[in-house]
Amino acid sequence: MNKLTHAQEEELWCYLDGELDPAQTKELEAAIMESALMKKRLEELRAVRSLLMRKATLETPSRNFTLKVMEGLDVQPVQSAFSPRKGLLLLAGIIIASGISLMLLTNGVFDQTSTSLVMDATPIKNKWIQDISFSIPFNGKMLVNGIIFLNLGLALVLLDRTILRPLFQRRTTAGY
Repeated sequence: MNKLTHAQEEELWCYLDGELDPAQTKELEAAIMESALMKKRLEELRAVRSLLMRKATLETPSRNFTLKVMEGLDVQPVQSAFSPRKGLLLLAGIIIASGISLMLLTNGVFDQTSTSLVMDATPIKNKWIQDISFSIPFNGKMLVNGIIFLNLGLALVLLDRTILRPLFQRRTTAGY
């Protein structure tokens, strides 16, 4: 017999825990004296038990820690940096600014700003840099279109952060 049965293992554990009555203890001690396998297994279980007992000591948290945790149970979690009301006001402002910009753009207010920036006078002249004259084309209409698209992108991000995300978080916590 190379291995102990499950019942014998349980009996050894009960012996180590002191859960056996005196008659069962004497019987088991006699069986341990006769069997080298049981003696070896008992020593292994004692080592495991002592290791577990050493590791089982829990550190007690400080009283201050316990009080802070208990006081924090009733506190509501901190809301996001933007409140929905402020978010709606910002979103309305962005939409109004975009609408005004689009109206001005469609009425042709920015059509005359199509020009070029001329760079004809360089302050530094030497043998490597000669008199260079060049111009950079500048289209005001494209600039205003870029600002409008940037404004609308900002509006979508603001809508997500201040209105949609809190709304869906409330729905998931409510269990809809």
